[in-house]
Amino acid sequence: MNSSPISRWPDDPGSHIAFPDRPPRMFPDRGSRRRNAVNRLLCALAVAGIGGACWGFWLEYDEHRDVAASREKIVSACGGLVAPDAVLRLNGGIYRVKPSSDADDTIDSEQQTGSCVIYRVGEPGTTYAHFALTVVPQPSDGYANIVSGSSKNPFDRRDRPRDEALVARADEALPHPLGDGRLGHYDDSTATAKAVCANPARTKGRITSVKALAVAQYEEDADVTAADLRALAGIARHAADRAADRLGCEAALPEVPKRLAAAEVRLGRAESASGTCGWYARFTAKGRGELPDRALDAPAGSASWQEACLLAVSADETRRIWPHHADGVLKDQRLSDALRFAGWWVRTQSFFGDEAAEVVAEGFGGDQVKVAPGTAGRGRGTRVWWASSVCEGRPAVHTMTLGNVYDRVVQGRLSGLLRAYVDDVAARRGCTDVKFPEPADFVRE
Repeated sequence: MNSSPISRWPDDPGSHIAFPDRPPRMFPDRGSRRRNAVNRLLCALAVAGIGGACWGFWLEYDEHRDVAASREKIVSACGGLVAPDAVLRLNGGIYRVKPSSDADDTIDSEQQTGSCVIYRVGEPGTTYAHFALTVVPQPSDGYANIVSGSSKNPFDRRDRPRDEALVARADEALPHPLGDGRLGHYDDSTATAKAVCANPARTKGRITSVKALAVAQYEEDADVTAADLRALAGIARHAADRAADRLGCEAALPEVPKRLAAAEVRLGRAESASGTCGWYARFTAKGRGELPDRALDAPAGSASWQEACLLAVSADETRRIWPHHADGVLKDQRLSDALRFAGWWVRTQSFFGDEAAEVVAEGFGGDQVKVAPGTAGRGRGTRVWWASSVCEGRPAVHTMTLGNVYDRVVQGRLSGLLRAYVDDVAARRGCTDVKFPEPADFVRE
């Protein structure tokens, strides 16, 4: 008599019972339904774990491959002037990038000048701004320090909340010195480093310095952290040093400071100003009149090659001052425009060394006037006045720019304002041979 095979497990205490119609077991019987269920669950988890490990390995391998490719793209796009991992670590860390395909976004490998732009790659078909580097050997025909009351309006921010005063925050922080300023400066999203050539006569093109600007171009809702700013300073220093070496420029660059002070954009009370605006708090101590009541300052570096101070008139002060000039210099103006679009402000800036040779004043419409060391005056068609001096043997120019029609309101105070600023810089920096504009330069055109 034939019978069906009996399924047995040697260690199964219930295997002596024959179940002719039962198929062979996939799991050993543990003697109860609960134990069998647990056994099946553990086996399923083990299989899932193995699958997950394989998938994780593949993701890690894929990411490693993307990182390697991204490194090569950064090195190629930026002319080998940056350490690619430093760029990839910005903004919390990324691993897939795409360089700009714009023909202008290239660094000339011979002249060591130009820009590279790196985008972060997101979901398929999407890219996001991430990083840019610009390298400029000086003197330069293509780059200049532009001083303007039009194109350089410090309060042009479009994302300002509707209930926030126009001059509450500046679009950008002022340049803060890296250390004493010899290395360069930074603000709230950029860092600039400079290699000053000890042997200009022996360089390619007789250059005096090489400047590198590193920019964090994150999305608007992403903050540039203190760690990112320090990383940008390191990237800029590395790029300036390497470009200088390729051009035969012997330079000794200071190290990046271990800590960088926060670069603020919100203006404070003018009487509490210090650093680069300390002169203004002292100048108005005996009375401010119709001069600005708000200020944005920065630390004053003893060896900086650029510094600035920003002053502005608050909404309340603008309303107070307006009636006194409504029938005169402001008769063709509207108070609402001054409060919402064209605020009243004053900005002072100084440039030292070879930076002083690269300054232009820009007027409405883009017309430019050369601001030359050893001269003083006003740029025709501009709201820019300047003085000059020699600071520790280096040429320097000191500029004062006013916004909109504010120069008409405080015309009688302009000469004293510029002189107070330049006198302060001269005392701090040991400047001599100071030249000021003539009184006629402050008379309205």
